[in-house]
Amino acid sequence: MKFQAPRGTYDILPKEMNKWYYIEKIIKKYVKLFNYREIRLPIFEYKDLFQRSVGDDSDIVEKEMYVFEDKNERLFALRPEGTASVARSYIENSMISSKRDPKKIFYYGPMFRYSRPQKGRYRQFYQFGIEYIGDESAYADAEIITMGWKILQEAQVPDVSLEINSVGCKKCRKDYHKKLQEFLFARENKFCPNCQRRMKTNPLRVFDCKNYVCQEQLENAPQMLDNLCEDCEKHFDEVQENLKKLNVDYEINPRIVRGLDYYTRTAFEYKINYLGAQDALGGGGRYDGLIEYLGGKNTPAVGLSMGMERIILALEEAGVEFPQINTLDVFIIPMDKKYDDKAIEIMNKLHDSEISAQIADANTSMGSNFKFCDRNNVKFAIVIGENEIKSEEYAVKNISKHKQESVHLDKLTDYINSKIE
Repeated sequence: MKFQAPRGTYDILPKEMNKWYYIEKIIKKYVKLFNYREIRLPIFEYKDLFQRSVGDDSDIVEKEMYVFEDKNERLFALRPEGTASVARSYIENSMISSKRDPKKIFYYGPMFRYSRPQKGRYRQFYQFGIEYIGDESAYADAEIITMGWKILQEAQVPDVSLEINSVGCKKCRKDYHKKLQEFLFARENKFCPNCQRRMKTNPLRVFDCKNYVCQEQLENAPQMLDNLCEDCEKHFDEVQENLKKLNVDYEINPRIVRGLDYYTRTAFEYKINYLGAQDALGGGGRYDGLIEYLGGKNTPAVGLSMGMERIILALEEAGVEFPQINTLDVFIIPMDKKYDDKAIEIMNKLHDSEISAQIADANTSMGSNFKFCDRNNVKFAIVIGENEIKSEEYAVKNISKHKQESVHLDKLTDYINSKIE
């Protein structure tokens, strides 16, 4: 039997890792600059956590979660997103945060959703997320949005647009839901069955529908932005003011509602126009009620998540060149098996100085060894032969510059270190 990776999953091969390292390096830069600390979360949680936080009638809970029963008949789910797990951990570990001392957290790892696999969309996918917990101010929203914007700009993702909206709070959303339902029910038979069901349970979700006919029917629908309470309107104005101060370009899109129940006030997405249906690279929003809803204290919070595969695909489609990985500093080439001991001695010296090194097979030709160096971006090759053993002077070849120098054994590590630096 020939085994294959399950449908919707894939292997990230060594030759592709430079793309991932490229994005990860930029992410690490900005979480450090903005002082976010890493949290590592379980791959699976109790199913009820996601059902309660994400929403019973969300696509994730209804169609996409990988749910399984353990030997004690308890229901678990592979995590479909990260915010619910962060909120659970925040409560369970009695973290304390405030506007003066907020918890600034980031996570990174695989998530799981059962959906139709397509380019840029997988059943196991990698997600980066940041959460700013304990601060109700509009600046917290703007900081989160700015981080995502800066990451995409530095990664050189072309033609990214930032779209923002406010979905209000419980106070103003209640009245808006009534207006929206009146509008939707008057046209109910023109919407798809999914939208017809959603307009009764959570009418905001109708805006998430990708059906072209449904989107046409929403053309003149009442908008949340026209129905915000005074506090939400002020908050949204302040978010925009802060984004301007932080030099972040944005557009207001009243149809951005995000697909999860826990969002309040600010909602946003980063979009591109050259990946078809997979046009969103990431997004997020404020979720002031989630931690309390899951059993904690009333705690304001705002967060962001970004899909790694989407970002890499966007860069590939745009023809951006990824930097190559220099995985090996030195390739040690013994010209005969009898020089292997000396090759090991030199390799140990180099490793002690934190210089990566590997020994070639003594039976491989010199030409093949240098081709290996070219293919693998090796910086230096050290050749060991009879003359080198006697004189302790070794031929060190700079592969990229096609230059060779003779270096004494005692000075090998210092010489290579100086050239690498």
